[in-house]
Amino acid sequence: MSRLKVAVVGCGHLGTVHARLLAARSDVELVAVVDPVPMARESVAGIHGCLALADPHELIGKATAVVVAAPTGLHAAVSLPLLEAGIDLLIEKPIAAKVEQARSIVVAARRNNRVVAVGHVERFNPAWILAVANIGRVKMLESCRLAPFSFRSMDVGVVLDLMIHDIDLVLSLEPGRLDRIDAHGIIATGGHEDFARARLTFSSGLVADLSASRINPTLRRSVSLWSHERIVSVDFNAKTVDVISPSEAVRSRQYVAANVRPEQFAQAKETFFTEILPRETLAVPEANALMCEHDDFFAAVGSRLLPRVSASAGAAALEIATSVIESLACTRFGSTDDVQSVSLPARSLPVLPRRKTG
Repeated sequence: MSRLKVAVVGCGHLGTVHARLLAARSDVELVAVVDPVPMARESVAGIHGCLALADPHELIGKATAVVVAAPTGLHAAVSLPLLEAGIDLLIEKPIAAKVEQARSIVVAARRNNRVVAVGHVERFNPAWILAVANIGRVKMLESCRLAPFSFRSMDVGVVLDLMIHDIDLVLSLEPGRLDRIDAHGIIATGGHEDFARARLTFSSGLVADLSASRINPTLRRSVSLWSHERIVSVDFNAKTVDVISPSEAVRSRQYVAANVRPEQFAQAKETFFTEILPRETLAVPEANALMCEHDDFFAAVGSRLLPRVSASAGAAALEIATSVIESLACTRFGSTDDVQSVSLPARSLPVLPRRKTG
């Protein structure tokens, strides 16, 4: 069986990782990498023994599937001609810089019957998958995605760089229509927000509190999910999932903390997370999320079915991320003056529908 011919557009940090993983696969052949910078493309191509090209149009006729890891502002310009040429795409997140561009990618994928997957890699994180399998219907969600400044993705702010991961995770829970956004941010390094906090309220009743920073001294990636039955906490860095469940005494409302006598406090504290609200740490399977994302994409290419994160899903995440940015009341770090102060009334905010194709 002939191997699928694939290529990578963009030889920055993430494109280089994609190329390395693709070159190691036995079911595909990395035929080319593309980058306008000669040194960047020739370095990656030299390592993997593939073509080094300057223009994505040169891939037409050479590749069947392409990973688009170019800067966000170039995603639409790179992707649309490739879709028209009949090439399936895995586009790094966010799917595009603007909602209109994302919609054009969705339409082009459907018109040309092409598979488009979007690189929201946290959907493939085994810790997230395990958490969702153990939570039930989510009522509240809190996420923290904090990182030091990396000098990458400086063409966008922290909402499109980091928070959009968690927006996509929230949407994967099918929370219904987005009804309200409250958002605040800080600008520290230039023209884009570097810290943002947003509360998203959905028609299902789900409330999501999202925090993202790219000026934090330490790395932190975590999410907590609350349902009527459990509290599930995920630490993406430590790869741990903790589950807190109500005991039978709590379920039957027989346990009342105010009835515990003072002389029982010490023992009650020691046994609280074993007898009252039992806590369990689940074993998270080992998995490379980016490799799993590749597996899902190539399975979709072979079956012509939707990938886990379709173009429509990527466009929906971008639409909400854009609404968050438009809602941000921002302050410039070190200044007492507001750079932007926008207060949105409670209103219906449309979410792009999850389409069956694209």
